[in-house]
Amino acid sequence: MRSIRLILWDQLSASISSLQGYDPDKDIIFLCEVMSEATYVKHHKKKLAFLFAAMRHFAESLKEKGYRVAYTTLDNPHNTGSLESEVSNLCRKCNLKHLVVTYPGEYRILENIRSWESQFGIVVELREDDRFLC
Repeated sequence: MRSIRLILWDQLSASISSLQGYDPDKDIIFLCEVMSEATYVKHHKKKLAFLFAAMRHFAESLKEKGYRVAYTTLDNPHNTGSLESEVSNLCRKCNLKHLVVTYPGEYRILENIRSWESQFGIVVELREDDRFLC
């Protein structure tokens, strides 16, 4: 089954659980810069610049390793501004019905992701975040 492997901006690690079992012939790794995540609380402008730069570098390093990566930049004229709608658009565009994502660190994002199965008609596979010892 073809799937989207969603990587959130605080999950930039090649060992993240959502990348385990990646199939280069079927899967697409997706990262996106969205205004809703940058503005839901006040962030210092330098922090945002650092986070977006880190995301872009991580996406490039994945591409260099042979991963198939879809990436939406903040200044893309087709950027809808929200994680939810960017995922929805990619699902429609690529006819994908399966999303793999590591549990987000924020409850607000987790609740949003949990609604996507019924909202988009896709299977959402939430994987444990195994980057921590405790």
